[in-house]
Amino acid sequence: MSLSAALNTAKSSLAASQLQTQIVSSNIANVNTAGATRKIANVVTGAGGGVTVSSISQASNSVLFRNMLDATSKLQVAVTQSDAYSRINEILGDTAAKESPQARIAALNDALSTLANTPGNFDLARNAVQAAQDVVTTIRTHAATVDTIRRDADDGLVAAAADMQQILAELETVNRQIVQGTNKGQDITDQSDQRDRLVTQLSQYVGVSVQLRGSNDMVIYTDSGVTLLENTARSVSYQSTNSLAPGAEGNSFYIDGVAVTGEKSYMPVKTGKIAGLTEVRDEIANTYGAQLDELARGLVSAFSEFDPSGTGVAKTGLFTSTVDMSTTTGPVSAGALTTPGAFAADKDVSFTVTYEGTTYQASGTLTAADLASEAAFASRLQSLVAGAKTTTGATLGAGRISVTSTGTALSMSATGVGDSIGFAISGLSANMTAAGVTAGTGTPDPEPVYRGLSSNLTIAAGLGADPTLVRDGVNYQYNPGSPTKLGGFSDRIVALGKALDTARSFSSDAGANPKATLAGYAASSIGWVQQSRTAASNSATSMATLVNKTNETLSSETGINLDVELTRLIELERSYQASAKIISTVDQMLAQLLQSI
Repeated sequence: MSLSAALNTAKSSLAASQLQTQIVSSNIANVNTAGATRKIANVVTGAGGGVTVSSISQASNSVLFRNMLDATSKLQVAVTQSDAYSRINEILGDTAAKESPQARIAALNDALSTLANTPGNFDLARNAVQAAQDVVTTIRTHAATVDTIRRDADDGLVAAAADMQQILAELETVNRQIVQGTNKGQDITDQSDQRDRLVTQLSQYVGVSVQLRGSNDMVIYTDSGVTLLENTARSVSYQSTNSLAPGAEGNSFYIDGVAVTGEKSYMPVKTGKIAGLTEVRDEIANTYGAQLDELARGLVSAFSEFDPSGTGVAKTGLFTSTVDMSTTTGPVSAGALTTPGAFAADKDVSFTVTYEGTTYQASGTLTAADLASEAAFASRLQSLVAGAKTTTGATLGAGRISVTSTGTALSMSATGVGDSIGFAISGLSANMTAAGVTAGTGTPDPEPVYRGLSSNLTIAAGLGADPTLVRDGVNYQYNPGSPTKLGGFSDRIVALGKALDTARSFSSDAGANPKATLAGYAASSIGWVQQSRTAASNSATSMATLVNKTNETLSSETGINLDVELTRLIELERSYQASAKIISTVDQMLAQLLQSI
């Protein structure tokens, strides 16, 4: 090799070493920068023995990067759900917490039991009213928390739309720089790292699918296929829901003009904060809100009052609301008393009454006066129905089923408050066939749903001034002349306690036990919250672990290792020294050559 060739080789080596040193120094400077990848100088040897840096590349692993994006999106859903359940659990506590609905209902039951033992005690009546007010306060507080959670989720969607729009704008700019730099043969590795970091941020809001085209051009879609970035950033918009009606969905979230949440969405996003916030607002909070509404409905229904005379309709009692909750099943035809004189003597009758799934047996004697007209017969039949008893001796009571006459036909109906009443009378026709009377069956409608009832549940007006209305009735007088009328003085209070301990039907769509006592339903609601919270928390923990492990693996594959870079720096320093030594040696040889001429 000639001296000039050796000199040129050494000079190219110095230049290559200088550039490689800059790259290694940049790697070292970014060793603690999240998402920074290791840059590599690609050195090639020319025909004359010189070396040059042909390009600069970076360590990458597309599979791990895609897995990291997927895990990040799923983590955000789990975290958002877990936070919502935790907020509900904070005010709910467990079944032992004194502030839980279940504990409040149990306290009300205890207060009623104590009052039943001494029904004339004004202070005990006031304690029962206060216990009822505590139930109302707790339910309404929880309903307010549901509204707050929904509003916060809706506000979170507004903020998410703004954040996504900003991230996409930055992605558009960086992606354009990368395409232009690639076409010009420039180093675009730093911009690539920046673009990857922005994509990672974007994956926190929605699940993303990333594709690379020619010139390193990136195209981004949501996990449902809606375009986020293709040459230009697509629009992201969300209009805050002005009024979040109980049980109703909020507004839809739009990307590139396509609804990606809500009933109107045919391409809904599956993961990311957007999906999580939407589920919190429209499903999780609404489900717990429905449970509160069902609990409120059960309270109003359990404490409803029936006319002791049997002529009036059912009305609200201790608990009430601004919502009209009256229900009616029927009227159902029960035939007609076509032959009033069919029986010359008194007639003993017995028949079965089924009311809300409980069987009662009715029996009595019909006199000639009872059979003289349809109106008289209807009145007597209604009294027999009211006196029907179960095998344990419980009486159905007046006002549950009414029997009326139109002058030409008999009909039966049942009224309730908050419940659709089902009833049936059987066996009557076997006794009364000769007179033309048949049995009647009233099939109830599905249990009514009162969305938002928990937000306006109250105790009846007047109970604060006169708590003895718990004992005597709010809208109907159960103890005329009390407290001097001792007979049946505590019957109403005992009946209220039994109503609390009686299993009733609840909506199966609310997520809690559809058949339970009021306290049992409240406990079931607590169980639903805690079970759901545990599942969401476990999912969040699991996904957080997956994200961390994936990041660690990705960093190990593509990240910067300080030890490796320092070792490489030492190698470059030695290479630089060797090249410098060659130049020095060539210089000395040329000097000696010139001196010898």
